[in-house]
Amino acid sequence: EGAYFAPELGNVYKRRGGDFIKGWMQAMPTGAPGRRQMPQFNLTDEELDQLVAFLKYTSEINTANWPPNIEG
Repeated sequence: EGAYFAPELGNVYKRRGGDFIKGWMQAMPTGAPGRRQMPQFNLTDEELDQLVAFLKYTSEINTANWPPNIEG
């Protein structure tokens, strides 16, 4: 369901970078009206670093150009 129900995570590291991902995760939920928001998981810095490392790893997998566009 990635990119249809939620933001595309398969290429988020290439599009946004690790610092953005960490900042975004720490800022949730933003309280923006009318938008679906993920909950705050209160991840530690180490857990955030591990999540970023995982997304970096998955961004390097050859997916045969899927999703078909940069935003999913």
